[in-house]
Amino acid sequence: MNKFIETENERKEGQFLIDKSRTKLYRNQLGQFATPNELAIEILEETKYLLNPVSKINFLDPAIGSGSFFSAFLQVFEKDRIGESFGVDIDRDFSTLAENLWSNQGLKVINADFTKLNGIDAKADLLIANPPYVRHHHINEIDKKTLVDNAQSSLNIKVSALSGLYCHFLFHAHKFIKENGISVWLIPNEFLDVNYGVAVKQYLLNKVEVIRIHRFNPEIIKFSDALVSSTVLWFRNTKANLNNSIEFTFGDSITNPQKRTSIMQSSLNPKEKWSSIFQSGDLKQRNSKNPCIKDLFTIRRGIATGNNNFFILNENKIDHMQLPKIFFKPILPSPKLIDNTIIETDKDGNPCLTERFFVLNCDMSFSEIENKCHLLADYIKNGEQAGVSTGYICKNRNPWYSQEKRNAPLFVCNYIGRENSTKAFRFLLNKSQAIISNSYLGLYPKPFFYKLLESEPSLLDEILEMLNATPTLELINKGRVYGGGMYKLEPKELENVEIKLPVGFQKYVNPVKQLTLF
Repeated sequence: MNKFIETENERKEGQFLIDKSRTKLYRNQLGQFATPNELAIEILEETKYLLNPVSKINFLDPAIGSGSFFSAFLQVFEKDRIGESFGVDIDRDFSTLAENLWSNQGLKVINADFTKLNGIDAKADLLIANPPYVRHHHINEIDKKTLVDNAQSSLNIKVSALSGLYCHFLFHAHKFIKENGISVWLIPNEFLDVNYGVAVKQYLLNKVEVIRIHRFNPEIIKFSDALVSSTVLWFRNTKANLNNSIEFTFGDSITNPQKRTSIMQSSLNPKEKWSSIFQSGDLKQRNSKNPCIKDLFTIRRGIATGNNNFFILNENKIDHMQLPKIFFKPILPSPKLIDNTIIETDKDGNPCLTERFFVLNCDMSFSEIENKCHLLADYIKNGEQAGVSTGYICKNRNPWYSQEKRNAPLFVCNYIGRENSTKAFRFLLNKSQAIISNSYLGLYPKPFFYKLLESEPSLLDEILEMLNATPTLELINKGRVYGGGMYKLEPKELENVEIKLPVGFQKYVNPVKQLTLF
C-alpha cells in the first residue's frame, strides 16, 4: 500500500477514535467538526491556481485537528513546493495525533489556543482553516472581551459579543498571512445574514481583496455530524480594491457550481444580507415604495416554556390526571398537526382542532396550590423531581411553573421550515384564543389595522391570502439557512418581507406615501 494512503487511513481512524471518545456536548462546546478529506482536496484543487506556480508555499492551518487540510495539501501540491508548514490546535489529543502523522512530512504542530498565539516562525503563503464552530455562549466572558478588544485594536473593526469563535479566528489570523498570501476559510454561511456577520463582511470588504465566495447547497450536509450549512471564502491579503470583482458561486460542487455571478466589491454593503446573491445573482434592494409586513404587524416569537413535554398537555391527558383546566391556557400544536390555514374557535376561545393542547400557566405560590388542588401540586412536584425546575428558562422564572404573559396572535407563521414542493413557510389565521410556542412567529396587527378590521372583517381573508401568496424565495432570502435545507425566520427578518396589498386595501393607499394610515 502507498505510504501516503496508509497515513491518510491512519488519520481517519485516529479521527474516528477521538471523536468516539467524546460526548456530542463536549464536541459541540469545542466546535469540533472535522473536514472530510474529499472536500479538503476539492478546496485545495481550486486554490492551487491562485498561488505562484513555482515558489515554495508556507502552509498554516490554525485549527489543524487530525490534519485533513494538510493531507489534502500534500496530495494536491508537488513535494518540492512544500515550504514551512504549521498546524495549531488547542486539543492535546488532536495535536498529538497530527504531530505523529505528519511531522515526518515537515508539519510543525503547536498545541495552543490560536486566538492567544502571537506569531509563528514564518508567515503563511497559504492559510487554510475550518475553524471551530463554537457559539458565543460557550466562550467565557473574559476571553470574549479580549477577542472583541483585539479585533478593535488590530483591525479597527467593532465585533459583536454574540460572534461565534470562527469569526475571531478569522480576525486573529490576519497578522499570520504574508502580503499577497492566500487565505481560505470553510465557515458556516450564517455570517452572510446574521447581525454579527456584519463585522466579517466589513473585514472582507475593507481589509483584504476577496476572490470568491462559494455557498454549498444547504440541502446537502457537508459534515455528517453537524447540522450546519457551509461557505468557502478565498481572499488575498492585499489592500482592498473597490474595483475588484468578487465571484459568487453556489452548488454542491466547488469545481462545477450550479450558479455563478460576479459583483463589484464597491457594490456590496456589509449591513445587507448577502445570501440573496446566490439565488438571484444580485443584491435585492428594498423598494421603499412597497410596504412590508412590519407596516401592518408587530412580530413576536412564541413563548419558550422551558420543557414542552412537561408544560404542554393534550385535553385527554389533563382530564385523565384530573388537573384543573383553570390553570391551563390553549396553545397551538406543532405546525405539522394543523392542516387548514384558518383555525376556528369554539365558544370558550379554544381552537377547533382534532387534538387540542393546553399549556400549564399558574402564578400562584406552591403553598396555595397545595391548599386548593393537591393533584396539580403532585404534578408540579413530579416536575421538580424530574429536574424541569432547574432548566435554564424555568429557574429564571418565579414561580418556575408560570409562563410569559402573551395574548393570542391573529396570524401565525411557522418559525422553521424546509423548502419542498409546497412551501417552506405557511401563514395561518388564528380565530381562537390559543397562544403559540416558539415553533411559531405571531403576527399582531397594529392599532390602525385592528380598527380597520372592526369595520371590515372581510379583510381577514384577503390578508391571509396575501401572506400565503408571498413567494417562498422572498421569505427564504430574508431568513437564514442551515444544513439539510432547514430555513429559519427571526421576527426582524419576517418584518422586512415586502408584501403586495390586497384589493381591499387599495382605497387606503396613497401613491406617494404608501398607506395613509401609517
